[in-house]
Amino acid sequence: MPELKVSYDVLDKVSTQMTSAAGDFADDPLGSGSGAFGAADVEQAFAVVRTMQQQMSVWLSDTANTLSQYAHDTKSLFQDADRDLAAKAHK
Repeated sequence: MPELKVSYDVLDKVSTQMTSAAGDFADDPLGSGSGAFGAADVEQAFAVVRTMQQQMSVWLSDTANTLSQYAHDTKSLFQDADRDLAAKAHK
């Protein structure tokens, strides 16, 4: 039977990197139109694209936070399982 090996260091790194990525997406301000485009249609298209970018940034930030939490929870669950198995082995 193959062994299941879980690297707590890797899970910690994933959690940290995802938290950092979430902050990057949340803190990345998008530029706004200044009326320099010269045509109302171009300005309106820019506003639509900007809104979509903002929504995508929020989604990416939320997803990165979720992945960070999954990595953290996975580490905690495996640590709990390890403690339970060690306690049962010593009985």
